[in-house]
Amino acid sequence: MSTTRVSDSERTIKGVRRIAIWTVIVSLVFTALIGIYTIVSGDFGETQGKVMLTTLAVAGFSILALCHLAVFGRDVKIFGWVGIGTSGVALGLAATLIWWNWSDSMYQPSDLYLNLTKSFAVSALVAVSLAHANLMLLLQNSPLRWIRTALSVALVLITIVPTLVIPVILTDGTFPPMSFQDVYWRFFGVVLILDALATIALPVTTLIVRSQRKHDIPPSVAPHAASSATISVALSGVNAAWVKKRATETGATADQVVTALVASARKK
Repeated sequence: MSTTRVSDSERTIKGVRRIAIWTVIVSLVFTALIGIYTIVSGDFGETQGKVMLTTLAVAGFSILALCHLAVFGRDVKIFGWVGIGTSGVALGLAATLIWWNWSDSMYQPSDLYLNLTKSFAVSALVAVSLAHANLMLLLQNSPLRWIRTALSVALVLITIVPTLVIPVILTDGTFPPMSFQDVYWRFFGVVLILDALATIALPVTTLIVRSQRKHDIPPSVAPHAASSATISVALSGVNAAWVKKRATETGATADQVVTALVASARKK
């Protein structure tokens, strides 16, 4: 049996994921309690509404953080950091829009408020797109080349979506021009459909391929429970990383990968 040493960075990532999960749970429970209190008491004021919106925003962006954390420990973790940063900016803007007393502000709603609203919409859209891309990047180690190629196409589609929407937000809908709107939004609709198709089809296909590869492992590779001798091997560094990558590609366990290597060496 092979075991790997868990690095400090992996422990940190697991800890952050645990915090994000509990933040989502606590936020949703707190929102539910406020809703129940409102129904029972019949009292729903401005403060209760702001608290509910804030807790929902915290829960929503905690879910986005979980999506960004999915790529930590991989070569593309930079996209996870960018996603977390963008999500934090969007959450801060959301809280500002919710709690700022705009009626007493020296600024008119037509300037600061609208600019903050646009900034929130853009940052939230980018954060969601990055979360989508980071989840799809979990398929980058697929053993099939065509899946990796389809993943590249899917990432391009994910990038096109905010690229088409952000100019519309920043220009208050004046872009695209009227003469170009029909083609523009038809193209946007096609991109959305293809994006949704890739999002559903690629993960399902990958799971099917992994399941088939797991069942195709020869019986000699399967661990023998009745074996009289067992050895525990601790792997670290590049060796552990290679075993993990091979297990992910074949859909097997780390034990099965090591056992297959030993069986192959014995045949030689």
